[in-house]
Amino acid sequence: MKRFLTLLSILFVALFVSCSDNTKEEIARLESQMLDSNGMLRTDVGMELIDAYMLYANKNAKSEEAPHILFKALDLSMNLRTNDYSKSIEIADLIITKYPDFEMAPMALYLKAFVYEDLMHDYSNAEKTYREFIEKYPNNPMLEEVKASLKNIGIPPQDLVRMFENAEENR
Repeated sequence: MKRFLTLLSILFVALFVSCSDNTKEEIARLESQMLDSNGMLRTDVGMELIDAYMLYANKNAKSEEAPHILFKALDLSMNLRTNDYSKSIEIADLIITKYPDFEMAPMALYLKAFVYEDLMHDYSNAEKTYREFIEKYPNNPMLEEVKASLKNIGIPPQDLVRMFENAEENR
C-alpha cells in the first residue's frame, strides 16, 4: 500500500509538472501569434492567451510567477478592447484578493477603477474602487493621481484638456 501511495504521489507530481510545462508551451505559442501581419492584436488569440495565463496562474498559485502572469492577463484583457471588460475586472479582483502583497496589487486596483470609468462608463463602481484605493493605499505614490481621477470622474478627456488650458490661461 505504501508503495502504491508513493507511486501515486510521483505520478501526481509528474502530471502537475507536465501540465505546467504544457501550459507554458501553449503560452509561448500564443504569445508568438498575438500580432497579425499589420502589427495589430489578434482578439481570438488574445482571448486564448488570457485563458492560458489564468490556467497557468491557477495551477501555480503559490509560485512567485503567478501574480505576474495574472497581471499580464489583466493588461492584455484591457488592451483587446472587446467591449466585454468583465474579464478585466475578474483578473484584477484575483490579483487584489489572492496576492495583496504583490507589488502591482495597487496598480491592479487602480486599473480596475480605470476599466469601470473609462472602458465601461460605470462611474458608480469606478468611484467605489477609487475610494477603496485611497483607503487601502494611503501612502502609495499614485495616491494624488487616484484623487484626481476621483475628482474628475465621468468628465470626457476633451473637457479635461479644455479645463486645464483655461486654468493655464488664467494664471
